[in-house]
Amino acid sequence: MAKYNIEEKETIEKVKTYLKAIRTLNQEKFSLEIECEDIPTPQSVKFSKEMPGGYSKPKDEQITSMMMRRELINKRLELFNEELDRFTPVLYLLGAGHRNIINVYVNSRGYTSMIDTLDSDYCITESSYKRKFPEACLKLSKYIDLDNIPSLEKLDNRFNESIKEINKKREHSKNFVSNINL
Repeated sequence: MAKYNIEEKETIEKVKTYLKAIRTLNQEKFSLEIECEDIPTPQSVKFSKEMPGGYSKPKDEQITSMMMRRELINKRLELFNEELDRFTPVLYLLGAGHRNIINVYVNSRGYTSMIDTLDSDYCITESSYKRKFPEACLKLSKYIDLDNIPSLEKLDNRFNESIKEINKKREHSKNFVSNINL
């Protein structure tokens, strides 16, 4: 990064922070997808009459609980997808080499796997990555909002607000129905 001035170096660091946040969201989204897949469907044989520890919970209660859990996870996944969908189209404004580097960067679990993927899938060596990555960051900085870096905390707050909204609507409809019945 010796050939970049101070302002460009700061921009590169901000873009790296942004990309790390996107990577974190990708990893959390992946974990949520796995968690959602592990939730048994209503017709699953996993629903038993006896829960671990000898506590019995009615099957309909188990099903309702699992369906609500799945619904909440899907709502959270929806928020993650919205955030990632804002980022993904921007990559297509970059050239293929830079796009591939950024894409692998945000989808890799670690440095070694990223370098291996770049080398095996895109014929981009580690030295090429080190040279091209700062260039890609500078080009990407023109298209992303570096003052509004996505985070798990922000998405969790949005998720909690949406749950509060849903609860308010449910409470309002319950009150409305009870007033009609009077």
